[in-house]
Amino acid sequence: MNDNQRWLIRHICDGDIKRARQQAKIILNETTTSKDQQFKKTMLNLLDVKLNQLELPINIREFLTVENPSEFPESRFLLRPEEAKIVELVLKTSRAAEELTRMKIAYPPSLMLYGDSGCGKTMLARYIAHKLDRPFMYVRFSSIVDSYLGKTQSNISKVFNYVKTIPCVLCFDEIDAIGMARGQKEDVGEMSRIVVALMQELDTLPNSAIIIGATNRFNELDTALVRRFAIKHEILPMTRNDINALAERFFQYVEIPTEEWLSDWCNVNIAESEPASIIVEKCTRLLIEKIIKMKVKE
Repeated sequence: MNDNQRWLIRHICDGDIKRARQQAKIILNETTTSKDQQFKKTMLNLLDVKLNQLELPINIREFLTVENPSEFPESRFLLRPEEAKIVELVLKTSRAAEELTRMKIAYPPSLMLYGDSGCGKTMLARYIAHKLDRPFMYVRFSSIVDSYLGKTQSNISKVFNYVKTIPCVLCFDEIDAIGMARGQKEDVGEMSRIVVALMQELDTLPNSAIIIGATNRFNELDTALVRRFAIKHEILPMTRNDINALAERFFQYVEIPTEEWLSDWCNVNIAESEPASIIVEKCTRLLIEKIIKMKVKE
């Protein structure tokens, strides 16, 4: 048995299907015997499809969205120094978690992002998945919460059972939808039990799952739930320099020169501390106007 075969078996035993597929691709590419060439070609074609697409089971497609990390538009993304430090910490923690797995110590890396609506929490989570080259799993709470308590808990369980089978970045956007503090006046027993169910499921995740929560109501979250997230980071509003930098990256991405006009346009059209999502929306509207003018000239 050679080293490549050993690594393949190790990845399978660790439940890391993506790396197992990558290792199988390495082994196939090293295969040179003539009788195996057709098999090699067929399997490589299948692996190329599997490595770039992830098909969700039918029973959770309503609750979970999956995105290919390779499709993240990194050249259009503005990573500020404060967020760069958090990303590096998550990447280092993820590598440490792999070692802890071999020591049989449970410690899935976890990050809680909080800040104003539209400040870029989910985009940062997508960027982390991109840097880790892991599928980005996005939980849709609007679908997962059911009028029947038992049904909601069952839906949550289905999502976690699937996530345990594949290394990924699991994002709970607007986690406050089911993670509010228990014991408040408006609290009902059913929602408290859902919070408990969510925490219990989080405690069962393997180290190969990176958990990211996002909220604009951080102070209202259940404190026991917040404790499940080892790293906590507030995304602050953008400065004027940040706004100009994000707009510049947007137009550079679509190959539109910005030297003579962009700074003045940003000062007039984008207010101080404008959310990142609004900045991108305004840049997109301007891009549409430019495209329309170009089409008219043609």
